[in-house]
Amino acid sequence: MNAASQKPLLVIAGYGDGLGQSLARRFLEGGFHVAGIARTGSARTLPGVRLYTADLADPQAATGALRAIEADFGSPAVLVHNVADLVRGPFLEVQAPDFERAWRSNVLTAFNACQAALPGMLKRGGGTLILSGATASLRGGARFAPFASAKFALRGLAQSLAREFQGQGLHVAHVVLDGILWSARSRARFPDLVRERCLEPDAVAETYWQLAHQPASAWTLELDLRPRTETF
Repeated sequence: MNAASQKPLLVIAGYGDGLGQSLARRFLEGGFHVAGIARTGSARTLPGVRLYTADLADPQAATGALRAIEADFGSPAVLVHNVADLVRGPFLEVQAPDFERAWRSNVLTAFNACQAALPGMLKRGGGTLILSGATASLRGGARFAPFASAKFALRGLAQSLAREFQGQGLHVAHVVLDGILWSARSRARFPDLVRERCLEPDAVAETYWQLAHQPASAWTLELDLRPRTETF
């Protein structure tokens, strides 16, 4: 590592437009290196962001990506898991491969990324792990069986990791994003989307920044974020 690598490092597992770019921008402004992991190399990067390509559902690929990042920058100070795959549909029409894909995309990717990153983070004295949840983390809506079951599992993973590792200096936080993030991807999926009814990625990124800098005497395990127009 060169001298510049002594700056703290943010790794975004599931880097992409919207929240991924907002997180990168906020942490770059705060003096961090930023590395993003995406399943394909088509993700648009900001100046200063190093992109690594890996399918995080593959444990060997996840480990390879984290080892490459560590060789370039050292171990992460902050790891954000931001992978999400909205698999939904009428329950009697959902196929088993679709149900499994929801779990692999939303949960197995987190398991693999954490197993690859945590040894280095613990060795450096800890850090912050943030797992991005959703409305479905708390409430299984009709036709959301694949997505909700996976997001429930992600929430359970966060709770278990917090209880196992916080004594070793690892702050684990699960953020319930109760609403749709305003992004090009969301607008393509929901053409009638209204901006004031959405979560602004820059505002969410600011909350993640604050979570990563909480004093150890007052760590947050879970919080929920929603636009003021969201009913709950």
